[in-house]
Amino acid sequence: MSAAVTLESVLAYKQMPPDVIRPLMQLVDWLLWCVLLFCLAWMILAAGRAWYAFRGGDWAANEATHGVVMSLLGAIMATSASGIALALLPT
Repeated sequence: MSAAVTLESVLAYKQMPPDVIRPLMQLVDWLLWCVLLFCLAWMILAAGRAWYAFRGGDWAANEATHGVVMSLLGAIMATSASGIALALLPT
């Protein structure tokens, strides 16, 4: 390859215009808020189930702790995915 090769000739794609990127980023932001609200609601529901099981003495045989952990993992994955999307899409 010669030194005169430009960046546009190396890349196999063109950069998206800001008119396209801006709505995509808005959509990613809205989806992130919806997922985080869902995870928060699930966390509150699972914590209520865990408290009810703890108070009832049936702490060993419940799935409430699984719901708490899964809602936390879902929130972590959603925020990580939005960070990756922000890194991949040029602003």
